[in-house]
Amino acid sequence: MSRRLYERINAQLNLLKEEGIYKEYRYLVSSVSGRSAVEKYGDVVVLCSNNYLGLANHPKLIEKGIEALKKYGAGAASVRFICGTYDIHRTLENKVAQFLHAEAALTYTSCWSANTAVIPALLNPGDAVISDELNHASIIDGCRLVSKGVQRLVYRHADLDSLEEKLKEATAGGGVALIVTDGVFSMEGDIAPLPGIIELARKYDAVVMVDDSHATGVIGDTGRGTAEYYNMLGQVDIITGTFGKALGGAGGGFIAGRKEVIDLCIQRSRPHLFSNSLPPVLAAIALAALDI
Repeated sequence: MSRRLYERINAQLNLLKEEGIYKEYRYLVSSVSGRSAVEKYGDVVVLCSNNYLGLANHPKLIEKGIEALKKYGAGAASVRFICGTYDIHRTLENKVAQFLHAEAALTYTSCWSANTAVIPALLNPGDAVISDELNHASIIDGCRLVSKGVQRLVYRHADLDSLEEKLKEATAGGGVALIVTDGVFSMEGDIAPLPGIIELARKYDAVVMVDDSHATGVIGDTGRGTAEYYNMLGQVDIITGTFGKALGGAGGGFIAGRKEVIDLCIQRSRPHLFSNSLPPVLAAIALAALDI
């Protein structure tokens, strides 16, 4: 046991308290909704949830979750390649691909896992990833996990001129450039300038990846997210997203795109290869949300 380590940790925690940024939990004692019961506070209005459509306690989602729990049990208990692949995974992945006008899709236990899976799997030395400066932390971590020799570039938030500068730098050596952006930026609430991003990607033969976690189910005429909002369904190379927000909030994430991209992620993405698959009960809840 290192006394110095624990002294340092306690000093860090005390500093957070002194600065007023020490985080404390508020315990819900009911399902999350527009009004929820919170321990010590009673009945409160909830304006901070990602349960955008109110599906987290929808009767159909609860019913389908209970049915799947009885049929498949509590969890997958394995990675996909051993004994963790269930028929309901295939059903959900096909449904996600259809919903987003993509060729194929792959589920993960979270969109964090999906983002940290696909970026390192796609890029090789000589390639580049170009990320919006206000992208989600999971995208930032996915960029940090790329192989040695992959350029990591950051462009000014939603600034197409800055993006083009980075594209010129990234493609000078002839490698593949991957542009990554949130669809809806969760802290700002603004929407990525997708038409301009795709125009630049075509000009420089780059690939576009959009994390639509805060857009799926929320924007677009039928809730299909940023691409539908701009009438560009099927034009984004890779879409990642979550079932943990508008789609019921139960958990899980996905990647959608071309079949060869999905197959590469199946073969090479580490969160897919070395972590348990999405519990079937969560897959059933996500399917019910997509049906709604």
